[in-house]
Amino acid sequence: MAAAGTTPSAPAGLLGLGTLQLHRPATARQGLALAASLGLGLVGAELAWHHPLSGPLALAAWALMALLGAVFWVKTPVLVLAPLPLLGLAPWSGWISFEELDLLVTACGCGGYLAYALQLNARDRAPAWRHGLVYSPAVVLLLAALALSALWSVKRGFADAGGFQFGWFHGYHEAMNAVRNAKALFLVLALLPLWIAAAAARPRGFSRGLLLGLVAALAGGSAAALWDRAGFAALLDFSTDYRTTALFWEMHVGGNALDGFLVLTLPFALLALLRTRSPWRFAVGLVLALLAAYAVLTTFSRGVYLALPLALVPLVLLADAQRRRAAAPGRPLDPALGAVDEPLSPLGKLGALAMAGAFALAGALVFGGGGHRGLLALLCVMVVLLTMPASLWLPGLGQRVMALLMGGVLALLLGAASWALATAVPRAAYGLLAVALLCCVALRVRDVPGQARPVYVLLVTTAWFWLLGTMVIVADDWGGTVGRWSSLAAGLALAGLWAALLLEPRLWPLGGSAGPAAWRKRALLVAGLLLVMAIVAALGGGAYLRDRVATWKEDGHTRLVHWRESLGLLHGGRQWLLGKGSGRFVASNFYDGPEQSRIGDYRLRTDEGEAYLALTGGRHALRDGERFRVSQRIAAPAPGPLTVTLTSRTAVEADFLLEVCERHLLHADRCSSVRPHLAPQRAAGADDSAEDGAPPPDGPGAWQTAQFQLGPVPALGGPAGSSRFVTFSMALDTSGARVDISRIALRDGQGRQLLVNGDFNREMAHWFFSSDRLHLPWHIKNAALHVLFEQGLLGLALLGTAYGLALVRLAFGRGRDHPLAPAFVAALIGFGAVGAFDSLLDAPRIGFIFFTLLLLGLGLRALPGEGVARVA
Repeated sequence: MAAAGTTPSAPAGLLGLGTLQLHRPATARQGLALAASLGLGLVGAELAWHHPLSGPLALAAWALMALLGAVFWVKTPVLVLAPLPLLGLAPWSGWISFEELDLLVTACGCGGYLAYALQLNARDRAPAWRHGLVYSPAVVLLLAALALSALWSVKRGFADAGGFQFGWFHGYHEAMNAVRNAKALFLVLALLPLWIAAAAARPRGFSRGLLLGLVAALAGGSAAALWDRAGFAALLDFSTDYRTTALFWEMHVGGNALDGFLVLTLPFALLALLRTRSPWRFAVGLVLALLAAYAVLTTFSRGVYLALPLALVPLVLLADAQRRRAAAPGRPLDPALGAVDEPLSPLGKLGALAMAGAFALAGALVFGGGGHRGLLALLCVMVVLLTMPASLWLPGLGQRVMALLMGGVLALLLGAASWALATAVPRAAYGLLAVALLCCVALRVRDVPGQARPVYVLLVTTAWFWLLGTMVIVADDWGGTVGRWSSLAAGLALAGLWAALLLEPRLWPLGGSAGPAAWRKRALLVAGLLLVMAIVAALGGGAYLRDRVATWKEDGHTRLVHWRESLGLLHGGRQWLLGKGSGRFVASNFYDGPEQSRIGDYRLRTDEGEAYLALTGGRHALRDGERFRVSQRIAAPAPGPLTVTLTSRTAVEADFLLEVCERHLLHADRCSSVRPHLAPQRAAGADDSAEDGAPPPDGPGAWQTAQFQLGPVPALGGPAGSSRFVTFSMALDTSGARVDISRIALRDGQGRQLLVNGDFNREMAHWFFSSDRLHLPWHIKNAALHVLFEQGLLGLALLGTAYGLALVRLAFGRGRDHPLAPAFVAALIGFGAVGAFDSLLDAPRIGFIFFTLLLLGLGLRALPGEGVARVA
């Protein structure tokens, strides 16, 4: 073991992880770890073997992940968090109660605990004062109370569902939904002792693994959002009613799972971007930030638009406070952290804010009249402004004033000549912009640092003012009179900004930038400009987004009514105190809620040993997009007619919808459908005197088999790798009707059978349900009310206490100097803001990330001398 106060030597052996060796468990903790490994291994292997797509393949993947968990047990957060947004196979598998998250956690836990118990890699253990994750006895009691409250809500959920009954494919009305809604907390608790050991063995390595896992998760989720949208809408089309869902299948009945994911992970990527000192890492981080910003914009969610500013302001303030504490005289610094950036002065911060605000205002004005071309010209103007050399401020104040005045006059002359040329020669505006930009670049190259050259200041000012004028010409060329006057107003505002910056050096936010890392401040400001430009383009160019923002008052009233009706489902003091039970909102709302909450549903039943699907239609108005669908993703059929063979029975006349579409979760395109009318048929031997068309008195009628032609369908599926999945769906088009389906088959013109498990003998394997637009009956639409409904006031008080304590610890307490504390605070605040408008915790993957951050935030602490992080 390394001596206290020393840095452990670099591990040798496999991948630098230490010498591979096995030891018997020597302590009680190692014995418990071995038992935990065996328990998680049994559960995980059983789940993997029953995976609906392929048990052997799932088991092999589970074993591989367990091996990785053993080898990289200190960095299991990377293994668990990084693939999380991509592991959502429910639309293919039909699993709801169980999912790939369960396999991932059990595999990493099994391998990690085994490695810890058997000491698979020889490691030095850090001294106690360098442990990165420590829980006080009071916090341990709080975590135990949280777990007991969640466990009690599961018990109450079973009771409300009619008693515990295990099922691999239970839906939202059945008993196993109690497990689905509560499991996120217990999955995190299952890994927490392993993470405590990892933070004790390699505290900084654990923090880096956590950061890498969250940033990689954001990259995967944002890329999935881009892939999703690229399949159905133009990437820059913000007017189409297409809201991104990425691979979060939990949004199949609405909800804001993607929003919650973005606000939980984006702060960590931005913190890494702020602190990285590697140019190539900064470039990668900037691309990721822009990709995540695009994902945020295409959610069209007002909640996430509100949450991110509320979250990112504390992120910047807390990161700045960390830098100031680290730079304080006499502060002991960990030598591994490197040099600390000098914080901006108050006037420097004011200048940076003025530049950002001026660009946002100018962007709105220019884009409104000059479109994307005017906005790109404005970006060129601002990038040149950010690269102004420090030597411009060396001449005296009088010389700089003369340079401004004379430069303005010369630029007016150049601008007038450019205007005349652009008027006479078509498309000359863009060439003039390029020439002015090249002049600015050439002057920047000719800078001589440290020399006061008033003529050089005059030339640079003239060239930049001229570039500003060519921006107005470009906007006029694109937008005409509107573009001319709006961009002229923007140009005058920016000219005034540059005058103020040149005359008052302390306003220049880059005045102290020197040395090898001087590029960072400029690069961060350029990144901010790019983000502002993306926001301006989305807000200014999207009719759908403007409509969403305009209807906030009406939607807010709808939410208030929904919350009041949802709380009315709690009856008696006991339910208010302890909750109605985990996973019981949908069923309670269905039976006790208003008529419009009685949505469609399905149940698996058996008749003489044969399984069948009982499908019901909602009692609300079944408008397009509001039907309850049961679907299956299929191989692309051959173009031409499709044949559906349906064996069904019904007690009442019902219209049935059968369709094949290109679909990704909630959005469908290029659909071909048929709407057969199903009528009840009396069973053989029934009383012939019964009135024609009346159902038999003892059941829903006899089974009848019919064939229907669907199509002809065009070539479906899109290019390889597209999000346009070919999907077969069936739904009832008659309010309140029920149809039992014992067999369904779909064949294309080549005779290929396209459906799997059409007889339902494998329960709901490969089948998946969705509700495209009717979402309120499925969610209470508020995270706090969701906890109140399931766990009562007691559970809400416990979770609220943990949430508040984590924020206080990380912002002001012992965890405030942890490298990732600002991002933790921002993520938790952002989650709370989005959670004000959506349940979030009824999506297990989102709940898992939230409880990971919450529980780690209650125990993280900074290492001695650690004032600012270089974990990026």
